[in-house]
Amino acid sequence: MIELILIGFYRARRKKKLGGSVVLSALLLSIVGNAMTFFLFERSIRPDLSIGDSFWYSMISITTIGYGDLSATTLGARIGTILFITILGLTAFTASAGMLINWLIELQSRERSGVGRLYLKNHILIINYPNEARVRNIIDEYTSDSSHKNDDITVVTDRVESLPFHQPNIHFLRGSPLEMETYDRAAVAGAQKAIVLSTGYDDPNSDSIVASAVSVLHRSNPNIMATVECINSRHAVLFEGMENTSLVFPLQMANNLLVQESQDPGVSLLAQVITSNKMEGTLLSIRLEDMPEQRVSYPELAKNMLDIDVNVVGIVRDGTVHLRFKDLFPMKDDVMVYIASSRLDRSSVNLARNNG
Repeated sequence: MIELILIGFYRARRKKKLGGSVVLSALLLSIVGNAMTFFLFERSIRPDLSIGDSFWYSMISITTIGYGDLSATTLGARIGTILFITILGLTAFTASAGMLINWLIELQSRERSGVGRLYLKNHILIINYPNEARVRNIIDEYTSDSSHKNDDITVVTDRVESLPFHQPNIHFLRGSPLEMETYDRAAVAGAQKAIVLSTGYDDPNSDSIVASAVSVLHRSNPNIMATVECINSRHAVLFEGMENTSLVFPLQMANNLLVQESQDPGVSLLAQVITSNKMEGTLLSIRLEDMPEQRVSYPELAKNMLDIDVNVVGIVRDGTVHLRFKDLFPMKDDVMVYIASSRLDRSSVNLARNNG
């Protein structure tokens, strides 16, 4: 009889959803059935026995804990325990535990292979996978910033079946960056920003693929800020009209830096320092929002910033970079770029204005 029950549970488990319902029903039946028979037959010799006591006995029996504070003494209660606990209950409990373990293993396997659905919020998306070294370097650089070291990061690509490395807070989702279903599984609605990499520096179609991916990304979440890698600066036209998109031209920047270093040695070393979160003195930025009634010019603000070891190097206004501050006054939504050992908060900027 026990063998037949086990075979039945095994077949039910193979049907997953149906199996879960069958096993759960059997488990509930065994608990309730044993509690009822125990209460019915034992109450005649234990007047103080309650329904709660009967369910307590049933629960500790089916989990094989058995504290010994309650036990079946009458023939009817013992038969009920044999039928509902020994035969049906323990089988159902073992089957349900096995189904839970299988579910956890399957969930872990789906997570490793990236075919599941993520339940994250305020996470970062890294879209495309040119190669392992680049992706790991970007993750390492991003998390080197103390304010982002615990951020959840999700790598989205269809180029690998699983990530070849494992790091805390790093997730993987396998799917085409050109399909909305992929971003839906990546919980893009709750993501705070995305870094869209090229498919490869030697891929002539990289910029068009990236532009298409950004378009689909913004259809899924129009408010997400996308930092996008564009190989050829002449392809910037592909991204025209895309809001919340910031372009980076890595090859052009590398070429410029090579020329600058050949003409003015030391520029490359400085650029390496100020563009890395791993070294003190990083290139940072802050967007100006609240404008005080008293207007302070940028030259005065820059001088006051030097008193707190902050070097203002430029102002970005409406997509134009200003490196000369003469007759330039702060305006709402200006982005102030500076070099400092840590990020400024708005109170520090306001203080520097007031000192002016």
